[in-house]
Amino acid sequence: MPFSLITDEIRSLVKETIAYFEESGSYSYPASGEYKSANLLKERKGLMFAVLTALTREGEKVVLRGFSGLAESHHQVPGYVNPAYSIRAFKELEEESDKAVKDPAITKEEQRSRSRYYARKFADLHVFYDINGDKFTLNDIKDGNMSTGSGDCAGIKVLNHAMKKGYKILGFAEFYYGPDTKERRMGMLYEPCRDRCELIIKRMLGLDFIYVDEDIAIINKPSGLLSAPGKGIEKLDSASERFKKIFPYTHVSPFVHRLDMDTSGLLILAMTKESHRTLSMDFEKRNVRKEYEALLVGRVEKEEGIIDAPMRLDVDNRPYQIVDFENGKSARTRYEVLGYEWHHDTLCTRVRFYPETGRTHQLRVHSAYIGHPILSDRLYGKYIDGVRLMLHASKITFTHPGTREEVSFESEAPF
Repeated sequence: MPFSLITDEIRSLVKETIAYFEESGSYSYPASGEYKSANLLKERKGLMFAVLTALTREGEKVVLRGFSGLAESHHQVPGYVNPAYSIRAFKELEEESDKAVKDPAITKEEQRSRSRYYARKFADLHVFYDINGDKFTLNDIKDGNMSTGSGDCAGIKVLNHAMKKGYKILGFAEFYYGPDTKERRMGMLYEPCRDRCELIIKRMLGLDFIYVDEDIAIINKPSGLLSAPGKGIEKLDSASERFKKIFPYTHVSPFVHRLDMDTSGLLILAMTKESHRTLSMDFEKRNVRKEYEALLVGRVEKEEGIIDAPMRLDVDNRPYQIVDFENGKSARTRYEVLGYEWHHDTLCTRVRFYPETGRTHQLRVHSAYIGHPILSDRLYGKYIDGVRLMLHASKITFTHPGTREEVSFESEAPF
């Protein structure tokens, strides 16, 4: 899921918006005969809209509205935020590119070359803002190789406006207005499209959101990012601090568990004190089930097994943890072999871990203890220059703190 925050207020706002379209006969603000709602109800004429509620820097509550692409061939409609580009510059470049690419005197090869050139020029016109207020363009993402229409979706427009102004997000969703199709239903709420929006939103927010509601958020933490800030200003950047920049009104310490900096994968963050307290108790009672995927050095012969090796901190060599059957705390890890493969000239065993306890560095220590450290583990194995730790939190199952229903989230290992 790229990102959405569907609150009760957002649901009500979408219903009010649709009622306005139907009662006024227009989708512009104020209503105008130039933008008739009836036009969107014609076959293949539906349009995606977005609504976002936020707090300004002064604490004023605002509602932002956006639409995808063009409306009645217009880039701008009264009452909606501007696109991420200068409309004047876009039209000038459009005129210039049409003339250059459609020149009958050039070869097909030259035509393709000019098309690529202007595609990058158009990408540079799209200027986005991240959570810190820093600018970037489509060419800064994925080497500029983005899908057609990237950056012009309804959700991207309102999020970008909020980032540019330094607003704090309260709620956000896209909805469809038009005749039902195979993919869309009138009035239904949707997340931004994955192929066009995902990379832009991740760059904007600095986090990869898997799920968000009014109680919790699930992110896919990258390897190399701390879960929570450490000591010293150089260790302030973390998943927790980035999250608080987006949602500053949430619990002062949103993290309820951690992943090692070098470990990637699913991380739960609490939106409220109540959800933080409930989740913390569930973790303490071991009511949360986690699964990890890893590449271990060498060939693990047993197809499955349990590593039962108590652990403790090596007080003379922090932050190392060691196996200690006499003074260590209970630590158990169940594993399952998924297969064998070569990585960086090393034979590896791909395994699925099911930790039954949650000791610091447990999976890394247990892997090394059985003679098969995780590939590129700088603490308990042999680090490979430029290669990340091959450990990923791939699945988490827990009781939702608000609904008290069991939920489960999965994330595919990136290696």
